[in-house]
Amino acid sequence: MLLVCLVMAPALTHAVDTVDDTVYVPNPRYDWDARVRQTQVSEGEMITLVVHSAKDCIFCARWKGPLSDERKFRAWSGVHPGTRLFIVERAAIASNETPEDYPQDLAWLSERYQKNQRLKPSTPTFEIYVAHDLVFRSHGLSSWDEKAFPAIRDLDSRRSPPGQNVE
Repeated sequence: MLLVCLVMAPALTHAVDTVDDTVYVPNPRYDWDARVRQTQVSEGEMITLVVHSAKDCIFCARWKGPLSDERKFRAWSGVHPGTRLFIVERAAIASNETPEDYPQDLAWLSERYQKNQRLKPSTPTFEIYVAHDLVFRSHGLSSWDEKAFPAIRDLDSRRSPPGQNVE
């Protein structure tokens, strides 16, 4: 078995080196950085952070624990009142989210996920919505510091006065 791996390794390395970068076209549906850059947030419009969690998720517990990222976000959002946080916590990683797991303010999202059969998102998952439109999604605890929190701060920093569209 080891001999097969040693023989195949150079071929795999060569295959990776020959990938044509010009063929790749990012799917705008999942180019979250571009979606964040293109999203206009008016003054007074709410930026909503939704965190999908599970009671038995150790990474979720870390995000929500003492000295946690949740606490840092809440402190930051205290001086940025156009942002809010909702945690959707299901019973277990292995279980589906149910409408009861969603706060009443997110009934629209629960209905959307039920309709689309998106009942078991990975945990933790961080989603950012502006006017019920998904503009960002990332998975895993490390994505909070690297992607999600910077995306929220970017959206909040580029707020435009009501009625002004910058295009």
